[in-house]
Amino acid sequence: MLRTLIACLLTATTLGQAQSKNTAKQPSASTQSSPVPANAPSLKKPDEMLATVAPTQPVMTVRGLCPADTNPATTAAVPTTHDCVTQVTKEQFEKLVNAFNSANQQVTPAIRRQLGQSYVEIMTWAEAAKQAGADNSPAFQEVMRVIQMKTLGDFYRTQLAQQFSKPSPEEIESYYKENAPKFDSAKLARVYLPKSDPTSQATAEQKDAYQKKAVQVADDIQARAAKGEPMDKLQKEAYTTLGIGAAPPSTDLSQARHGIFPPKLDQEIFSHQVGEAFRSDDGNGFVIYRVENRQALSLEAVKQEIVRDLSRRKMEDKVKELTSPVHTDFNESYFGPPAPANTQVRPVPNPSR
Repeated sequence: MLRTLIACLLTATTLGQAQSKNTAKQPSASTQSSPVPANAPSLKKPDEMLATVAPTQPVMTVRGLCPADTNPATTAAVPTTHDCVTQVTKEQFEKLVNAFNSANQQVTPAIRRQLGQSYVEIMTWAEAAKQAGADNSPAFQEVMRVIQMKTLGDFYRTQLAQQFSKPSPEEIESYYKENAPKFDSAKLARVYLPKSDPTSQATAEQKDAYQKKAVQVADDIQARAAKGEPMDKLQKEAYTTLGIGAAPPSTDLSQARHGIFPPKLDQEIFSHQVGEAFRSDDGNGFVIYRVENRQALSLEAVKQEIVRDLSRRKMEDKVKELTSPVHTDFNESYFGPPAPANTQVRPVPNPSR
């Protein structure tokens, strides 16, 4: 996000300038702190030291950057770059940073300095462009018109996202009750048997015999699992019976939520009660599951998930509200016919970049 912040700042128009000449106000003696040697040791962290800077105190003093003189001359005196001073206070700089940091990401001192350097570069080129009259060109005016629309729309999206990210406790509780099955969970145990002989040196005859035996063992394991025998015991016994020398896999699975497994298996899992066993074989092995327990997750456990779902749903509803009434008729004599659905159209460059 911080990289994006820097990139946005590099494409933004000049903001928060406080330009003046040598008459720029300096902090009065009464507001200045006692001088401290530059090499004096301190136990404070950088952020703690920065917090002592007053809001009205300059944090950037740019020398040699003169504002563009685009008005008719009134005096014969032309200031040199040594006469030009631009100051940015802590309050002005933080206002600039906060405007681009809607997600409230941490801005470290190193990032602040990088942003400050980028801002000076923006001001330098902006004043040079004004001096050259580039701001009066029709192309610049059109680009700024589109950028303003784009920025305004993005700003509104951010406002909506922040607004929708804070549903009321009543909305959260209502969503939880209305979607109770979604928050059902099941603790599973599993026995897995390879369909093919994993022994690399097995002959064709041995492999055929293994496959026939594996079918029988899988059926037996499923029946015994349904009767409640320990799954880890069944897993070890199955490997021994089939002559598999490798260590048997763990039978303990994490708590299963709706949507974790493929749809067919998900439906199978939550159609069974506690203690019931079922098969869901895959291409490589026989898989026997047993439901060890079922429980509903608490509201507190899924609160953040509900907040995200509500936020997403509200944003989708808002997008539909805004875009559904909008329809465009394109003059095909100018734009040509619509491209086929499977045709990739080269994106138009973003004017804000």
